[in-house]
Amino acid sequence: MKAKSFFSIFVAMAAIPLLLAYLTLQFNWFTPAATNKGQFMESEVTLQLDKSLPTWSIVYQPANQVCDTLCTEQLYGLNQTFIALGKLQKRVEALVLSNDLDLSKYPATQGIDKHFSALDGDHIYLVDPMGKVVLKYPASEQREDTIQTSKFILSDIKKLLKYARVG
Repeated sequence: MKAKSFFSIFVAMAAIPLLLAYLTLQFNWFTPAATNKGQFMESEVTLQLDKSLPTWSIVYQPANQVCDTLCTEQLYGLNQTFIALGKLQKRVEALVLSNDLDLSKYPATQGIDKHFSALDGDHIYLVDPMGKVVLKYPASEQREDTIQTSKFILSDIKKLLKYARVG
């Protein structure tokens, strides 16, 4: 084999995979893997929660002070998610940003008298130990959807706690 043809074959073998990779990215034939189930916050939101220990928080902010069906489902999901954490509970807090709601049916949750205008009402948020809101989860009035959202929160927080050095 001549040196010129060997060099041509060598260049083609290097260029073809690069060209295919470029085309794959340009035409969106490849979807990047995302393992998070919640929606990342589009802007940075920091909450001052006045906690004694640096822990992760699952935070629910009700849209209004009267608890309707949507609110009840979110409180149920928040309570069940915290209970499902098991031994990881000592690294997480379940907070409701309202003292006006009756939380007696949801013993795993704590009410605090705060309201943050940067947060949408009737969503559950995952907050890191420094107070930064990381992920947002939608609300639902259907029990099946609430259970699925709770599973998503549980999956995400377990991953985050696995790699977190604080909290």
